Amino acid sequence: MIKTGLTDRLIKNAKAGTNTIRLRDNSSDPALKGFMLQILPSGLKTFVISYTSPESGKRRFIKLGTYPAISLKEGREAARQTRQILDKGLDPISYAEQLKFDALTQKERLEKLGTVDDLFKFYLIDLEMDLKRSAKQVKSIYFRDIEPCIGHLKCSEVTTAHVIDIIATIENRGAPTLANRTRSYLRAAFTFGQHCKSSPRWNKNKERPDFNISINPVIDTKKAPGENRVANNYLSKVDVSRLWGEIGVDAMSPDMALAIKLLISTGQRVEEVLSATWSEFDRQELLWTIPAERRKNRGKNKSKEPHLVPITEFHLRILDEIRQYSGNSRFLFPHHLDNSKPRTSDSLSQAVYRFCSPQGKSKRAPFPKFAPRDLRRTWKTLSGSIGIGLEVRNKIQGHAFQDIGSIHYDRYDYLKEKRLGIKQWTDWLETIINNKSDVL
Repeated sequence: MIKTGLTDRLIKNAKAGTNTIRLRDNSSDPALKGFMLQILPSGLKTFVISYTSPESGKRRFIKLGTYPAISLKEGREAARQTRQILDKGLDPISYAEQLKFDALTQKERLEKLGTVDDLFKFYLIDLEMDLKRSAKQVKSIYFRDIEPCIGHLKCSEVTTAHVIDIIATIENRGAPTLANRTRSYLRAAFTFGQHCKSSPRWNKNKERPDFNISINPVIDTKKAPGENRVANNYLSKVDVSRLWGEIGVDAMSPDMALAIKLLISTGQRVEEVLSATWSEFDRQELLWTIPAERRKNRGKNKSKEPHLVPITEFHLRILDEIRQYSGNSRFLFPHHLDNSKPRTSDSLSQAVYRFCSPQGKSKRAPFPKFAPRDLRRTWKTLSGSIGIGLEVRNKIQGHAFQDIGSIHYDRYDYLKEKRLGIKQWTDWLETIINNKSDVL
């Protein structure tokens, strides 16, 4: 940037270069601070002013007009007016946008504002870009419980009463957990709508409408009562032995029974097991490598490395059984209608529900109710009871440590310790299974 006193002759004779040139007006007038002439490689000459935005604290440039359409005198006057706006604590660019919006008629304003449908369209894209696993459930809940009620409304028209009505309707169906999950997704979506204009990802997206959300309508709503906020259900040693012996063709489909066995024997997440591919397993190295893109992402400390899960001969026997049912699919547990896709967690949840609550003429005794995700908690609890240390258990399950040393410095893979832990677990598991049944 070249500092010089701008004159009409200098501006007229200034030549373009291969890069953008900025000639700053070296004036002692504080009202002209940041005023300059910008010359693009194309030769276009524009008066601009640089300033620090009072909203974001970042450096910004605002165009005041092109030369010679406006003169140097007119450019300086425009710069002084811009400085007056800054002196009031306003960002000139945001101020100009607001003036443009204020000049619209009420009908034109409403047409430019985004609906709840628009909001969730962009919110879902944002979740998918961040590889959030919740995106699928958010989409399902939106179209089932939210869209029919408020999808057509402008975001600025949605009130707390609308949100309460949605939550109450779900709660009255006897689903308080789902009601609170819906409330959580609504709150997150409206928060996204409030701040997406200042997001580097979305602020320049021309397709994104203005949602004009001044207050999040979900903030003043209360959670539905009756939800177990802290999940603490896990299976006992006796339950695991019985479960392993009873699941099978008579109780559920063979592939879902084997998915449960793999969950119990590895301690990994439901989605990681159901979406596993054969290429992730190395039988020679006895290793299951879960790619980084399939790991759970949460908060700022997103998983950037693959997760290494040691396996044993015990797991290989389970994998051999799974191979009998997976056909030529690349997935261990292919979808029964399309083997190019994996089974969903809903399929396993339904299988577990039917197993725990036998229907019709079944003579099998009911099983203590549990959800597939409880098997991960079961692994964590029972493996601790047989002496596997917490640090090793966390490493086997891929739990992130939040201390500074682990986040920024410790790059050891703990593979040796994880192998010993997994071997100790499968030896113990095989013992309690064989005492009850010869399943494997």
